[in-house]
Amino acid sequence: MRFKGKIYICLPFFVIIYLSGCYTPPAFKPITTTTVKPPKMDLYISNQLDRYFVRDWKYIVIHHSASASGCAAEFDKFHREKRGWENGLGYHFVIGNGCGSGNGQIEIGNRWINQIDGAHAGVQEYNHYGIGICLVGNFNESYPTATQMASLSALVEYLQERCRIPSENIIMHRHFRETECPGRNFPYYKLLAKTVRW
Repeated sequence: MRFKGKIYICLPFFVIIYLSGCYTPPAFKPITTTTVKPPKMDLYISNQLDRYFVRDWKYIVIHHSASASGCAAEFDKFHREKRGWENGLGYHFVIGNGCGSGNGQIEIGNRWINQIDGAHAGVQEYNHYGIGICLVGNFNESYPTATQMASLSALVEYLQERCRIPSENIIMHRHFRETECPGRNFPYYKLLAKTVRW
């Protein structure tokens, strides 16, 4: 009998709230975060990278082209004809800025395909053990595009996992050579904040 009394008291209260329109369910609010994981590389590039056996890489070395435009083919021609490098393009990867190749486009160089030393570092240790990535642009005068940085983050994450490269071995060219490369405006610490910790 006491149990029925509680139902009798609560039921009219619920009905009054429902009928009066005073109760509205809370609005749905999507969960937002301040950090955004960089997009995965497009399937074509990922499949291309997965095709190659990888050797003992220890470093990822970041460069800029110090030019407003360019692409892997242009740099390859310059390195063959002006520098006299038999294997051409000194980098393993080039990431475009929209002037010469697509904005954020990852171009795979011959040195990655054949798993051979780079010619990007000027120091044998880093040419032999370092994967050279060049972003098109002069980052003393401008900044990498957001799309370039998203592609770089995705590529670095892939290379770290595939080659077991720790975050402390993701370095800029200027870390071991007297140069400003990859430029004063390159957001190195933002890149490091998104890397895989081993």
